[in-house]
Amino acid sequence: MIEILKILHFIAIAGGVGASLSGLIVMRAAKAAEPQAAATLRSVTPRIGAMGAHSILLLWITGPLMLWLTYDGGTALGPMFHAKMASAVLLTLVVASMRVTIRRAKAGRSAPLQPMMPKLGLASAILGPLTVALAVLAFT
Repeated sequence: MIEILKILHFIAIAGGVGASLSGLIVMRAAKAAEPQAAATLRSVTPRIGAMGAHSILLLWITGPLMLWLTYDGGTALGPMFHAKMASAVLLTLVVASMRVTIRRAKAGRSAPLQPMMPKLGLASAILGPLTVALAVLAFT
């Protein structure tokens, strides 16, 4: 059971970090592209964001299960684990904010965070690898 959870967890890590970094790359390419090409590039980012959001959801399912099965709930884990969890929560909030903003904008509703989307994308591209690094330090 734990092996299956680990496999799913690592796949979700790859999907989440890949989504945050690829979204950043696509948006940078869109800035430099001709208007029609830029629109096409930007049209891909919601799908990339969905992949990232689904990856985070899978991480929130597999992570606590592994914690419970392997570390008896994780109550004895040290400060690096708590830093990793704080980073994971912050990453989740950033990605959720981006998803809500995209949905609101697509529906033609007010999306107050829309001007901050590039900064939120950069934050997710930083927080993803940071969370992975903290996890390595917490569990080794």
